[in-house]
Amino acid sequence: MTTDPAGAMSWWRTLLHALRVLARTVVAVVLGVATADDRRGDALTAVTMFVLGWLLLEVGLVDIVRWEPLPFGAPEPWWRVALLAVGCALILVKRSRPMLALAGGIVVMAVDLAWGGSLAVVLVLWDLLYGAALWAGPRSRAWLWGTALTVTVVGSVVAGEAARDVRYFVYAALQLGAVLLVPMWWADNVRQKSELAELERARADEAARAAELERERAADLQRLSVAQRHEAVQAERAAMARDLHDVIASHLSTIAIHSGAALSTPPEAARDRAALAQVRESAVASLTEMRSMIELLRADAPRDPLAAPARLDRLTDLVDAARAAGVDVTVEDPRRVADDPLPAAVGQALHRIAQEALTNARKHAPGAGVHLCLGRDDDGPGAVTLRVANGPGRRASAPGDLRDAALSAGTGLLTMRERAEGLGGTFAAGPDDDGGWVVRARVPLEEERP
Repeated sequence: MTTDPAGAMSWWRTLLHALRVLARTVVAVVLGVATADDRRGDALTAVTMFVLGWLLLEVGLVDIVRWEPLPFGAPEPWWRVALLAVGCALILVKRSRPMLALAGGIVVMAVDLAWGGSLAVVLVLWDLLYGAALWAGPRSRAWLWGTALTVTVVGSVVAGEAARDVRYFVYAALQLGAVLLVPMWWADNVRQKSELAELERARADEAARAAELERERAADLQRLSVAQRHEAVQAERAAMARDLHDVIASHLSTIAIHSGAALSTPPEAARDRAALAQVRESAVASLTEMRSMIELLRADAPRDPLAAPARLDRLTDLVDAARAAGVDVTVEDPRRVADDPLPAAVGQALHRIAQEALTNARKHAPGAGVHLCLGRDDDGPGAVTLRVANGPGRRASAPGDLRDAALSAGTGLLTMRERAEGLGGTFAAGPDDDGGWVVRARVPLEEERP
């Protein structure tokens, strides 16, 4: 028996060429799937698959299934090319209609098997199986896996039983598994990695958003800290302004009023008159400077319910000081509210309101009598009421005009209102029917909240 060396070499060249073409086909499919994320990529894959499939047909990788005879007879070569074109056309819709494209691919594969089968159509079916396993829904994928496993097992058993040889069973299982199961397994791996990558991107976005929110929170905390410090400074300035107005300004006003009254009477000696004039001029100048300082301190200051240390139990000292200044003050306190142990803030606020009301009476209505009335309101949590009324006074004449602009800065009523309303109370001031002036304040013993 002799062999033809030239024929053997030709056969090996054909086999190596076919293997080379198959490898290139697999690489092209892999690269096409890996880089194509739209319909243009699908079109490129379909064209590449058609060209490589046509080359495989030209090489002669057909008749992979032996039929004796063929069910539909031997086809013309161009029929195989046309069938390959139909299969490649299905690749164009595998992304939008994966299961429909796979169904069409199965029909193409069945026709090709009836003609003996070809490696080109097997590769087309392989790509359609990959697309269906990658882009179909969960239920479709589950059905697809079940069908592929069933076909693989049943086909292997049938092949083994038909040949009565276990080797045919193994060969059939490997071939069916390579054609049906490998592309779906590969697609599942690609989909899982894509989902993991998407999840990692979502986590990275969430982390970036959390970091941005943390930066915004830190900036908000910084702004809040600055605002709190500014508010604390403004509150301290407001407290200083109230104390300057209620204590020092009150004493300077008394000096200016007394010196002005003394200047309005016939002097006993020119030197005494000059001294009194100098005292009044200095007091008025000091009041002017202090009013400017108070207005500066009160600029943009928030309302503050705190008050100076003096309380309502020192009301007697206020009354005695007013009487010593020549004001006829009558006090009405039938329930002895001034002697009751009131909350510190309430006592302080009422003391300062009464002090400011008596000072205003001396400044704006000299010679008029003042009536101060304290009472209790037992409705709800309870409250203390204060009423200070004075009649119309005489107007002083020059040179000691008591209505000097420095003696009234316009902040007294505002301060009294802030003290009452800062504790949840009410305040009102205005003229009465007799031409006098009435100040009314009501301060609850506990802050009334809406």
